[in-house]
Amino acid sequence: MRIALVAPLVTTISEPFTGGSQAVVADLAMGLAQRGHHVTLFARAGSKVPGITIEPVTVPENVTPSSFAEPGKEQALDPGFMDQANVFLELFLQLRQRADEFDVIHAHAFDWPSFACSTAVTTIPVMHTVHLPAISPEINNVLSILERQGHPLTLITVSQACARDYAAYTSFDHVIYNGLDLDAIPFSAHVAPTAPLLFAGRITPEKGVEQAIKIAERAGKPLIIAGGIYDQRYYTERIAPLLEQKKDSVTYLGQLNHPDLWKLMGEVQGLLFPIAWDEPFGLTPVEAMAAGTPVIAFARGATSEVIEHGRTGFLVPAEDCEQAAAAVEQLSEISREYCRSHVKANFSLQRMLAAHEKIYQQHSSYSQT
Repeated sequence: MRIALVAPLVTTISEPFTGGSQAVVADLAMGLAQRGHHVTLFARAGSKVPGITIEPVTVPENVTPSSFAEPGKEQALDPGFMDQANVFLELFLQLRQRADEFDVIHAHAFDWPSFACSTAVTTIPVMHTVHLPAISPEINNVLSILERQGHPLTLITVSQACARDYAAYTSFDHVIYNGLDLDAIPFSAHVAPTAPLLFAGRITPEKGVEQAIKIAERAGKPLIIAGGIYDQRYYTERIAPLLEQKKDSVTYLGQLNHPDLWKLMGEVQGLLFPIAWDEPFGLTPVEAMAAGTPVIAFARGATSEVIEHGRTGFLVPAEDCEQAAAAVEQLSEISREYCRSHVKANFSLQRMLAAHEKIYQQHSSYSQT
């Protein structure tokens, strides 16, 4: 098939990835190409994905990632909004003119203009994967309008929990779990009892880095933090002072490339995932479990779909740092081999690719010969 993938345009698609959705787009592009499909990735200029044809999209510098620190609050109409809207409008008008080059268009951008402007394409299937919970009123409203008007778009999301989160606004056609290439992630069967804990994720309020520091401190364990600074103000005001205060027990490594992060994941006693929002999927816990490392997470969003309580980690009530700290003592009881097999059975890259192929063929006129 000839597949046009539209990436989130607020960041480049390249190592080290800003977040899980960027990594999934890269893996999807490479995996589909390896299975014989012709993939064209429309991504912000500067993106690099090995073996993939990239059509760079020039995005003004004032178009920056959205803040999710205040769920349910409409984003201010900043100067970059109209520029971003025009970028998406031009992109989808170009795709409409080039419709004979593709069998399907699959967008992954969580931006109001991506949903609205994609309706300009009417002669080939257009799909959207929603990677974020229903925290943006403007996105919820545009999805409601599309639902009421019987839109031709195919909507995909990454968990049953995320689909339920949007139930008041729209229905989803498909749920596809994110997948990982397990061959690329080294497995570690044993770690030392003195091994540290790990927090991995972008430095932003909804990911719970402050809670991770608190949990590690109460458990009396050293903590490693790995992740890029997504919210500079939050980092400067809240995280940097904590790092200075606790420099003897908390180490911040910054953003790591996947190989370095996966190696580190296999060397720690457990991953802390104390999210402060309804996590739509949770790729980081899956990566950790693939390395053999169990996860302690707040039971929000899709964590119960990803983590098997008592077997691949522990789910504790949201915001309950005391119970999370107590669970640290039980991490040694978790089978690291089972963590790996759980990911292999449920979250493999091949499973994700096959699900996408099936949907592409189902919604297009393409027939395999």
